[in-house]
Amino acid sequence: MPEAPTGTVEAQLTDLVRDRVGVEVPSPDTDLVAAGLLDSLALVTLIVGIEDTFGTRLPLDDFDLERFRSVDAMARFLGEVGVTG
Repeated sequence: MPEAPTGTVEAQLTDLVRDRVGVEVPSPDTDLVAAGLLDSLALVTLIVGIEDTFGTRLPLDDFDLERFRSVDAMARFLGEVGVTG
C-alpha cells in the first residue's frame, strides 16, 4: 500500500480533533496538552476517533503521551506504526 503524504494525515488529524473533541488546532506543532486543549477524556475520545478514522488499532501497551501532544506528533506516530491516510 503506498504511503500517503504526511500533510494528508495531518489534515485528517486536524479535522478529527475539531470534529471529535471540539478543539480548533492553531497549528500542527501546537502542544495541545500544554495549551490545555486536550484533557484525559478528550485524549481517549481522540484515540478512538483515530482508530475509527484510520481503520486500525493503535498499539497502546506502552502508552506515551508525547505521541499525542500535537498533530505533528500524532502523524509521526501513525507513520511509525504503518498507518496512512
